[in-house]
This record gives sequence, structure tokens and C-alpha cells, in this order.
Amino acid sequence: MAAPHAGLVDPRLAKALAHPLRARILVVLNERVASPNEIAEMLGEALPNVSYHVRTLSDLDCIALVRTAQRRGATEHYYRALKR
Repeated sequence: MAAPHAGLVDPRLAKALAHPLRARILVVLNERVASPNEIAEMLGEALPNVSYHVRTLSDLDCIALVRTAQRRGATEHYYRALKR
């Protein structure tokens, strides 16, 4: 039996998919560009939870900031997925 190949999965992607909400966020961002607020509404999750996981995905280089827009005195950030 052959030994398993080390390094077949990017460790950043493995960590990104370690939490089910991050996996769901990646699915959304593979389909379209969206902000954490839009993602929270789509998934029925709390905005602070989604924002935390979006930051984590960004830190892991799984998503990228595409644009920003002013919304009611705040800046809304829009992301797209880099990893499938």
C-alpha cells in the first residue's frame, strides 16, 4: 500500500474549512461577491459571527476584498472567494 502524500491539501484551506460556518461562507462567495451583512442575512446567522469568520478567511487568503461602499455612515466591505 502506498504511503499518503504529504502536502496535498493547503493547510490554510484545511483550517478555513474546519468550521462549518466558514465553509458555508466560502460557498456563498464562490457564487457571488457579497458583504458580511449580506452573507449574514442569506445564512440566517448573526453579523458578528459572520464578520469574525470573514476576517479569518481573509487572513487565511481564501477570500479577497473586491470593493467598499459607504452605507449609513459605515463602510461595507465586499469579498469574493479565491479558493474553491
